[in-house]
Amino acid sequence: MKIGDLVTLSATGLNLHQNNIVRCAKFGMIMKIYGPDYSSVFRINWYMPRDTKVGARRTSLGMIRNQQHRRYEIKKLKKNT
Repeated sequence: MKIGDLVTLSATGLNLHQNNIVRCAKFGMIMKIYGPDYSSVFRINWYMPRDTKVGARRTSLGMIRNQQHRRYEIKKLKKNT
């Protein structure tokens, strides 16, 4: 994965209690990567619908929440064909 990739939570990420808030996100974008390998930490901006009632900041795109995740918590967003 690289900076700018669109991601969602993986099955493991969905099961972790610490990710409850970002479950309502449509998708996330990798903004920064800390570390060179599989144990890297990814800083992700999660984009949520405007009507989301969570701790996030409002923008013209909707709501954004910034959160860090390990690689096993996320997966690449698949294109709809």
